[in-house]
Amino acid sequence: MKYSVAIIGGGIIGSSAAYFLARAGNDVSVAVIEKDSSYSNATTSQGAGGVRQQFSVEENIAQSTFSLDFYKHWEAHMADVPDLSDLKFREQGYLFAVTAEGEDTLLRNEALQRSMGVKTIVMDREELCRKFPSIDREDIVKSVYTPDDGWIDPSAAMWGFRRAAEHHGAAYINGRATGMDTTKTKVMGVTLEDGRKIEADYIINCAGPWVNDIAKMTGTELPIAPMCRLQHFWKCPHEFEDLPLVKDESGMFFRPEGSGFAGGRPSFDIEPGYVEDIDSGFFANYFEDTVWPMLAALVPKFEDLRLQRSWGGHYAQNLLDGNLIIGTYSEGHDNLLTACGFSGHGVMHAPAVGRALSELVLNGSYQTIDLTRFGYDRVKRNEPLREMGIK
Repeated sequence: MKYSVAIIGGGIIGSSAAYFLARAGNDVSVAVIEKDSSYSNATTSQGAGGVRQQFSVEENIAQSTFSLDFYKHWEAHMADVPDLSDLKFREQGYLFAVTAEGEDTLLRNEALQRSMGVKTIVMDREELCRKFPSIDREDIVKSVYTPDDGWIDPSAAMWGFRRAAEHHGAAYINGRATGMDTTKTKVMGVTLEDGRKIEADYIINCAGPWVNDIAKMTGTELPIAPMCRLQHFWKCPHEFEDLPLVKDESGMFFRPEGSGFAGGRPSFDIEPGYVEDIDSGFFANYFEDTVWPMLAALVPKFEDLRLQRSWGGHYAQNLLDGNLIIGTYSEGHDNLLTACGFSGHGVMHAPAVGRALSELVLNGSYQTIDLTRFGYDRVKRNEPLREMGIK
C-alpha cells in the first residue's frame, strides 16, 4: 500500500495532521497507523482539556490563539462532517494566581500576551476576591485572568478530528509499527507487526509517549519520556460562583466539571517512565496528603470536599524543556517528521500543530506560525526553550 503521507499515532495530534492533510484534496493520500483503535490506552482522553493563551513563549501563544478560535468555531470548520462530536466547549476563562515571588514573571508574561492580542485582566488580591470570592489565600498578590480561554472534552476533539480526517479520505490502519524501511537519505515506509508494509512519501511520528520507540527505528534518540500525572474529581456541598480554570505557581489546578470539580497537582518527584499501578503506594494517598490541603488553602470551601474518583495518564514529557519538538529529527531522513513532547499541551495546540505539519509536507516550510525554534536543532545544541513562570 502506497500513500502520500503515513502518520504513526492516531491520537489528537496525528488525527489533526491527518485532517489538515486529507482536506487538501485527492492528490494527497493519508494513512494513519494506530495500534489501539479503541483508544482505550490513549493519553488524549485522560487530560483536562484546557485551552489557554497564557504562555511566555510567543509561538505557544500564537498556537493557542489559533487553536482556541478553531475549537470555538468547531462546527463551522467541520460543517461537512456527519455525526460530528460535540466538544462541550466551556468559555469560562483561565486564572493564574501567584505569590510575590512570581509577580514579576506573571506581569512580564501578561504584557507579551496582551501585545499579541490576548484579552487579559490583571487583578491584585482584593480585586481577585471581589470577582471570585471563593478564592481566598493570603499570600496571593497578583493574578491574571483570560476570560476568552476555557476547556473542551478532549476525547470528543480526538474523535472529531479522526472522523473529519476519514470523511476527507484518510485511511486508519489498525496495527503496530515495528520497523522502518530506510536508505541513507530517505524513509521508504513502515513495517507493521503482522508483516504489512505501508509505503509513503512522508512519514510523521506522532506516537505520543511512545514516540521514542519509533525514533529508535532510525537510530535517533528523542528526549521524550512518559510522565505519569494523576487527576481527581470531587464534589463540594457549598455554592460557588462561575469559576474559571484556576492554577497556581505549584502547578496545582482545578476547574468546574459537571456537578463537581476536576483537577490535581503534578508530583514532580515522580521519575519518568510508565506507572502500571496508580492505585497503590505513593499515589493512593497523594490526594489526601498533598492535593487536598493545597486546594483548601486556596479555596477554603474545599475543606468540605469529597473525593469521588482519581485516574492517571501519561504525558509525553520533553525532558529538555517541556516544549514541543516538531519537524525533521533523524539525520539524513528529510521525509521523516515528528510532533512530540507536548508535556501536557497537546490538546490545546492540536489544531495549530496539525496545520503546521500539513504545511511542512505540502509546502516544505511553515506558512502561518513559524515554529522553527521548536525544531530538533535545539536538542542537538542542548539549548532549551522553556516557558517561564508557567508549569
